[in-house]
Amino acid sequence: MRKTTVGLIGAAVALAVAVTGCSSSKKSSGGGSSGGGGKASGTIGVILPDTVTSTRYTLYDAPLITQAITAAGYKADVQNAQGSNDKFASIAQTMISEGVKVLIIDPPDPSAGVSVEKKAQSAGIPVIDYDRLNLGGTANYYVSFDNQDVGVQQANGLLKCLAAEKNAPKPAQIIQLNGGTDIDNNATLFKNGANSVLGPAQSAGTIKVVSSTDVSK
Repeated sequence: MRKTTVGLIGAAVALAVAVTGCSSSKKSSGGGSSGGGGKASGTIGVILPDTVTSTRYTLYDAPLITQAITAAGYKADVQNAQGSNDKFASIAQTMISEGVKVLIIDPPDPSAGVSVEKKAQSAGIPVIDYDRLNLGGTANYYVSFDNQDVGVQQANGLLKCLAAEKNAPKPAQIIQLNGGTDIDNNATLFKNGANSVLGPAQSAGTIKVVSSTDVSK
């Protein structure tokens, strides 16, 4: 997790609270002030997707997001759905019922995120889509990496490795692509970024791409 993303989370939290706080008299029952000289108060709820697909959620995301929220003057309630949509929904419902100031979510499945966003919207709680955009949802903000650039870097790295491989078939080098499911917006962005590099390389005759129907020419 990049520190610049952490900074964006803090800024998004402050903006989300500012936009909704001035017009709302509802007080949060999610906790008192923390940090920020006591100028802010309340709890920010955060739900991460799992601990299996990547260790980053436990080792980096959770502590760094907590740091960013605390620095913004709020209490952080960071939980993990453990890959379960049902657990994700249950945690979200509890946080909404407790009146968190802002809900930051990275659900195991986008459809679960969309459902939670509707409930949060009804409760007047702003939502920040973290890491991946929940297509069709109602989140107020979206904070993520430059996912398309991730795909670009992956493709450039692959081409570099193939060029250095003495036993690679020539003149055409064959790459099999697996872009992931289209319901994961990050997978789509990764694929678009990779295709922007691999498409021209295929047109130039450097590589031959198989198992992909949409590599840009």
